[in-house]
This record gives sequence, C-alpha cells and structure tokens, in this order.
Amino acid sequence: MIGKRLAALVLAPVLLLSGCGSLGPVYTYRSFGLLYTHTVRPLTRHRDTVTVVPTGAASGNMKQIHFQYVSIEWDDNAIGEIAKKGGIETIHFADLETRSYVLNIWTRHTVHVYGTAAKPPAAPPPTGADSGP
Repeated sequence: MIGKRLAALVLAPVLLLSGCGSLGPVYTYRSFGLLYTHTVRPLTRHRDTVTVVPTGAASGNMKQIHFQYVSIEWDDNAIGEIAKKGGIETIHFADLETRSYVLNIWTRHTVHVYGTAAKPPAAPPPTGADSGP
C-alpha cells in the first residue's frame, strides 16, 4: 500500500513537469509542460489529398520571450518568405513545430514548408564565340 502511494507521489510531478500534463485551460492544439514542451501540428489545413510528392522543403523559425504581460518576438515565420528562400515554387502544406522551456517563458516556433521545388533556369545555348575551332 505504501509502495503504491509512493509511486503515485513520484509519478504525479513527473507528468506535470513534462509535456504530458496540462495546467490551466485545455488547448486542443498545444500542451503545456512546466519544464519542456515539444509539439508538431499542421499549420495549413486542406481538405483534398495531396497527390504530388513534395520535392522541396524549407524551414524558418521565430523566437519569443514571454514574461507576464511583456512578449518579445524576433525573426520571421512567413510561409511565403520561407518558401522563396528555400526555392519552393508551389506550396503543398506546412507544419508548425513549437518548443517551449521553463514555464513557457522561452518559446521557439519553427515553420516547415513542403512543396514543389522551383526548376533551375535553363543554361543558355552556346554561341559561336564559345565553341572551339
């Protein structure tokens, strides 16, 4: 009997301190661990199945420090900018990866964009001056 109580006493803080436990309001898209939380969820919602296999992937991240009513964010998480930098011409879908540390004070959001890579420009045909004798 004492062993079960001791196990429950040890297990409860472990669950609350990890991302498995949730304190406060219940979120459907994010859990809240006291020390560390790592989640990945779809950022874009599409009803149709994607029949084209993505040939390109790119990611960008945004950092945030949040303490009480003050929030500081920097870097860019725009899907279009990430796709342009990664050489993606057509975006198929995107995921949002969130990592938060120590009571959600430090948070890092990473957007992963998947799509069809842009075709590289065709090489110009050789001219008469470039050809050999």
